Amino acid sequence: MAEKVILDVDTGSDDAIAIATAFLSPDIDLLAVCTVNGNRSVEITTSNTLRLLEYLGADVPVYRGCHLPMVASLTPGRRKHVPFTGPDNKEEDVHGDYLPLPEPTRKAQPEHAVVWLVDKLKNSKEKITLIFVGPLTNLAMALRIDPDIVKNIKQVIIMGGGYLVNNITAGAEFNFWIDPEAAKIVADCGAPLVIVPLDATHAAYVTMEEAEEFINLGTPGSVISGKLIKQRIAGYNAFQPMAVPNAAPIHDALAVCALIDREVLRSCMTVNMDVSIAHGITDGMSLFDTGGRDRNRKPNAIVAKDADREKFVGMMKEILGRKN
Repeated sequence: MAEKVILDVDTGSDDAIAIATAFLSPDIDLLAVCTVNGNRSVEITTSNTLRLLEYLGADVPVYRGCHLPMVASLTPGRRKHVPFTGPDNKEEDVHGDYLPLPEPTRKAQPEHAVVWLVDKLKNSKEKITLIFVGPLTNLAMALRIDPDIVKNIKQVIIMGGGYLVNNITAGAEFNFWIDPEAAKIVADCGAPLVIVPLDATHAAYVTMEEAEEFINLGTPGSVISGKLIKQRIAGYNAFQPMAVPNAAPIHDALAVCALIDREVLRSCMTVNMDVSIAHGITDGMSLFDTGGRDRNRKPNAIVAKDADREKFVGMMKEILGRKN
């Protein structure tokens, strides 16, 4: 039986591929997609989500969520949404603003994503899996409104954090850094957590040759994914070169694949995961207590330090090669 899933995104290029993967997978019953501020403003991430779902012919409701982090933007100078830039100070083009798809004709649902999440989880007759691949603002706000919703959360799969690999500061990954308070609230909520950090997503890179193979599969999902992978590779080559030339990680899609087949994740450890909300150099840093040093904090997460690249690429080709 397909797993009932709510996907929460800040749709840029890798989110789009994750959405397509979730929608096309026979193992996932995609109940809804919620949007949030992150890679771009929530107006843009919502438009991109609607564009993609319409392109795929997916009758999946979209709920627009929070337009700002919970707290981080309140302190002047603490949190500015700055893009990655190269040595010539030009903005990276890993995402761009809008997906290369027509403007949507449909609109997001009238309910706010946080309100809908509270109502859906509170009244669900069965537990639901949540996959969050952007900042965790929507879920943290829902938990603040009604912490009892955790009873109906089967698990939360999160693309976020970094063990040895980070990307926005020396110690923080982008999704946690944008809204560290939200990440900490989710870390402490009591739901089973599966963390897919940058260490795993960087191991599951996709090459330019494989992007062409995606395009050649000829389905709507594979064609748009292949084009977006090529865009990501160009951006990474210019501003964040990988150890493997002409390759890029597809962070968010790995989180979706981790639900479909957990074996795509490697070197998993069960630890207590916490998030720093201190101002300064550690702000947004994910902390993994591998030594069990804080005996007052029990293990709350499965964290992957690696991934099976070949398995990941194979899963993506199989799923995105499907027609709706």
